[in-house]
Amino acid sequence: MIQRIRKQIFKHYTGLKIATFFDVESGAEVFGPRQFLEYLAASEGSPQNSLDAAHNDLFLFLKYLSACADLQIEHGSWLIDTGAYLNRILLMYPSFLAEGKRSPNQFVASVAQQLEFEALAPESVRRYLSTLNQFLKFNDSEWISHQAMCQYFQLDTFLTEESLMGALAQQTLMSGTEKKALLTQSMLAGVISGGPKKIRRPKIRMPKRFKQMSDPEKKLFSKSFPINKVLELIRQATSFRDVCLFSLLAGTGIRTHEAMQLRMSDILVEEETIKILPYGQRIQVYSDVDEDDLPKLSFKGRTTQDVEFIKVFKDIFFDNLFSYLEERDRAMPDHEFFFVVLSDNGKGRAWFLGDATSHNRTFKSTQRRMRFDQIYSLHSLRHFYGTWMRNYEPNRGGFGLPLDTVKRAMGHKNSGTTESYSIPDKAVELERTANFEKALIEYGYDRTQVMELVESGSV
Repeated sequence: MIQRIRKQIFKHYTGLKIATFFDVESGAEVFGPRQFLEYLAASEGSPQNSLDAAHNDLFLFLKYLSACADLQIEHGSWLIDTGAYLNRILLMYPSFLAEGKRSPNQFVASVAQQLEFEALAPESVRRYLSTLNQFLKFNDSEWISHQAMCQYFQLDTFLTEESLMGALAQQTLMSGTEKKALLTQSMLAGVISGGPKKIRRPKIRMPKRFKQMSDPEKKLFSKSFPINKVLELIRQATSFRDVCLFSLLAGTGIRTHEAMQLRMSDILVEEETIKILPYGQRIQVYSDVDEDDLPKLSFKGRTTQDVEFIKVFKDIFFDNLFSYLEERDRAMPDHEFFFVVLSDNGKGRAWFLGDATSHNRTFKSTQRRMRFDQIYSLHSLRHFYGTWMRNYEPNRGGFGLPLDTVKRAMGHKNSGTTESYSIPDKAVELERTANFEKALIEYGYDRTQVMELVESGSV
């Protein structure tokens, strides 16, 4: 199948990279997605990684609409039951994402077959739908009017499906390609302008048959790096940089990009802690970053600079800090970012400039040397931290810190995310605590030290 929709990346005045989409045959820009992405960049302050995800999410949606139009014209499957044609297309999109070629809806399966699209994991589906719903909400509430859309597309975008298909059927002189283009434009226009005003547009959600998969298997604690293997992983690291990175992420729960963007001044040696500045303060600290590199900085709404550093990992981090600084100096960096590239290719370069693949390379290779059955990403150490703090961190009343305490420590905006780290049946899971204590002893702490750490509430 020839793809009708193409994506073009350009540099926005904010310094971020924005995508625009256009029809291959006509060369016309698809009206709406670029404006939405500009809104995210200029008004919402979205970081580049979030914009990149939104680019991909919208691109897939536009290809889906285009494929729907192609099938309608080629096979005459007009979906001529009652209701809004566009709303029916929108309501089928979750099935397209979640089930692809295996969708029980034959039309959706045909669209997926035409796009050679395989189903996504449920977590990815939710992200795609979130982007789409944001896009729909933006177009409903912002600046795009019915009149503007009619002028742009030269057709009435608020047609019911019967009227739309009837109008298309009467266009006997139009070629198949022209009919596909008209139908695609009509659907895109309807999405952007709000669709038939007499029919309430639904919020696009996961199919109900997928809800049973969300709990408890999809809870965040299930994504945690294995508790009884964390210390062994750190011990197997091949550089002092990696020892510091792994212990920092496991011990503080900060996000990977927050660690990568740490400056030398953020490491408070005397206090044995670090600080994570909120966006308003951090962006000023990065004033020396090249203009082309600024879009690579990532921010995700953290409002506090304080971290809760688990004692064992704090000891590991600061015990190895000066050895890493010597390692860092040998790389001869010309900047103040704490973590740097150590390999010959880009040695001394700020590590945040790399992508997730480069950040995870040594982490995953360490797991392969340990013969892990499942390979985890660096983000799993954040899940480890949330799981440990919420369920296993000793306190006077037993195990697990209060929800608000963990929420603040992890920099979450809402407590619902933090609650996903709560394990329903702690009695079954608490045996992991004993495994962790065993790992501590194997790491070099004797049993007396372990008991002192537990009694002090540090582990």
